[in-house]
Amino acid sequence: MKRRNRILLIFALTMLFFLSGCVSLVQEITVADDGSGTLLFAIGVDSASYPQFVERIPEGYQLENFLATLIQDESTTNVQQDQYESDGKVWESIQLEVSNFSQLFAEDRRIGPLIISLDQDEDEYFFYQTMDMEGANIQIPGINLVNFAGAAYIVRLSAPQITNTNGVQPSVDVSEWEIPLEDFLRGDEAIYLQAAYKLEPYDGVFIPWEVFFPYVVIGFLSLGILSIFAVIILNSRKKNDDIPKIKF
Repeated sequence: MKRRNRILLIFALTMLFFLSGCVSLVQEITVADDGSGTLLFAIGVDSASYPQFVERIPEGYQLENFLATLIQDESTTNVQQDQYESDGKVWESIQLEVSNFSQLFAEDRRIGPLIISLDQDEDEYFFYQTMDMEGANIQIPGINLVNFAGAAYIVRLSAPQITNTNGVQPSVDVSEWEIPLEDFLRGDEAIYLQAAYKLEPYDGVFIPWEVFFPYVVIGFLSLGILSIFAVIILNSRKKNDDIPKIKF
């Protein structure tokens, strides 16, 4: 079987019953300062489970079939597929080189259970992604019996300047979402990812909220402790003033 035909639709892996936490799913969107960039989908399977993974790929679920409309779009200039081993996993990926992201996602694009769109307001772009298994009518029998502990779907958006996101922002140019595979595949509720970015690089010092937040908490606690001490001191002085003094 050709490697191209072994890349499975990462959103409906029926062999997850056999792999559970041995699977990692990654989606990366990288936008350059001219609006071009790359779109990558990858699946990592534990090396020991990889032969079983290959054998159990159902016909018609190849990733390129679901990316066909994107691959054929005039904004897609090149397609690369790769296979490599890293961190005890065998990875298979497909990457699209895009000349203009705003043109490629000017209208909603459905990729299996994903819907991706991109809006623009002057110099700011708004990325939206909906992950909805139920809405896509993709059902995996027995999904509630599977243990997905440790398995996750990771989405990473890189752009010159991320201005807002409902994900985690470790740096000024990156937004990340880590969705437990259980939440995604069981599809009880749709998952919404949102971010805004600009093509102009950020000129300043960026402090991730995860780093800044502890200092905010410490500041509030310190202020609270100082306020308590101030009240105690004031009350003590008031009591001392109220004590009758005996003059000799």
